[in-house]
Amino acid sequence: MQFNTLIGAFSSAQALADSKQIRQAITPTQYGFSHANAVIESSPMLYVSGQIGTSKTGSNDFYSQVDRSFDSLQAVLKKSGADFKDVVKITLLITNYDPEKLGYMVKKRKAIFGDSPPASTLIPVTRLYTDGVMFEIDAIAILRK
Repeated sequence: MQFNTLIGAFSSAQALADSKQIRQAITPTQYGFSHANAVIESSPMLYVSGQIGTSKTGSNDFYSQVDRSFDSLQAVLKKSGADFKDVVKITLLITNYDPEKLGYMVKKRKAIFGDSPPASTLIPVTRLYTDGVMFEIDAIAILRK
């Protein structure tokens, strides 16, 4: 009897979920990826996918990529009605990790988030999605109404 009730509850919940749009893509790209997804209806969450900072015209050293990645994150947040103060979690991906790069990221994060940074995860990786990309950041933010 409990098993049938569980199936009925799941079926009802699934039907409700299927009837409503639960996310909205923010600035989708030509490749089908989106820069962010806002969870709509009942949750004020914004999930920002990995932002990179490579440039076709400017410097592509590590420091320039970090700066432009944070600029890109800020642009996505702004388009979504949020700002850095609304970010609750970031993930930083870095190639060729070393203490000097860590120092720069810590300095940059403090300049942006102050003394109350979001939860943060740093993941050293051997390679990002294409050659030359040395840094990527993604984020989770709370959308204020």
